[in-house]
Amino acid sequence: MTQKNIVPVLGLILATALLFPLTSRAQSAANDKDTVFTNRNRIFPVPILFYTPETGVAGGAAALYLMRDSSSGRPSSITADAIYTEQKQSIFEIDGDMYFQRHAYRLLSSFVFQKYPNKFFGIGNFTAASDEETYTPESFVVRAVLYRNVFARYNIGPLIRYESVSMREVKPAGLLAPGTIAGSRGSKSSGLGLVANWDSRDNTFAASSGSFYQLTGLFYNRSFGGDYNFSDILFDTRLFFQTVSSQVLAVQAAAEFMQGTVPFQDLVRFGGQNIIRGYFDGRYRDKNGMALQAEYRVPVWWKFGVVAFAGAAQVADQVSHFGTNRFWFAGGLGLRFFWNPKEHISLRLDYGVGNNSSGVYITVTEAF
Repeated sequence: MTQKNIVPVLGLILATALLFPLTSRAQSAANDKDTVFTNRNRIFPVPILFYTPETGVAGGAAALYLMRDSSSGRPSSITADAIYTEQKQSIFEIDGDMYFQRHAYRLLSSFVFQKYPNKFFGIGNFTAASDEETYTPESFVVRAVLYRNVFARYNIGPLIRYESVSMREVKPAGLLAPGTIAGSRGSKSSGLGLVANWDSRDNTFAASSGSFYQLTGLFYNRSFGGDYNFSDILFDTRLFFQTVSSQVLAVQAAAEFMQGTVPFQDLVRFGGQNIIRGYFDGRYRDKNGMALQAEYRVPVWWKFGVVAFAGAAQVADQVSHFGTNRFWFAGGLGLRFFWNPKEHISLRLDYGVGNNSSGVYITVTEAF
């Protein structure tokens, strides 16, 4: 995979100076213990700049509105951002993180509109690189979950998700052109579900101890306003161990299982900046998948640190087709600069290598 020029670090430092969520695409909705202090409601303008193989160089701007009630917990926030990438992808988002009744309830919501030229390689664990084709979807996604803090580390709540996808362009003689693949001519998906998690991490940006367990279940149905009936069950487990001299071993295991007629955009996949770095996000996709990755984090000097990471993943059309000889492996090295050591907010530069695949990732905070 051809690597492009690395964007200036200064822009990334500016982009991470306030809060992490502006450039994160895969952050799990956990009960954060981190606190961003402010004495009154404030609006922060924030520049955005990052790089991934899927986007190329990407930049934009955001506005962050912080609101604090009389309690001492984390403030509520509303974020609006606009991003344009080197691959001519346009992204517009509004995210809300609202607390109620002295943090007993937490509402996480997002509204996303994007025109996102992307790559498709077919469906399955052994698709060929020669099948690569480009397509351009235009999508609108609404997602909201209302957590109830049952006790200190346990949260549970209902989840809703709605996605409308219009297919603006496909390769004329490609796999998507005939319209036989679910979602290849656009789709609507409307689902209801439940999320439950247990979170004992000491920090959600870059934990050094504790654990995180989350179960998400979503059920899509035509009666909810969608085009397809299918279910999506996701298990996510993360463990963190402090070893010697503030060094940290982090381990993540995830598995996702889908049944029914699933639009190809929603199929289980791996790759990208968070899950098995070194593969293009969506290079392999299917109804079921599992991934395991580990990372060893070592502080080096001042605000700098290094990491070594490795992982393996696979997808399959049926759970019975999982096998030890079907894993795709990847590994790599990374550099960290802790812009805000107290909150563990860092700039991240990673280089991951997979099977005939590689990628450079410049973004913020740890992959998991």
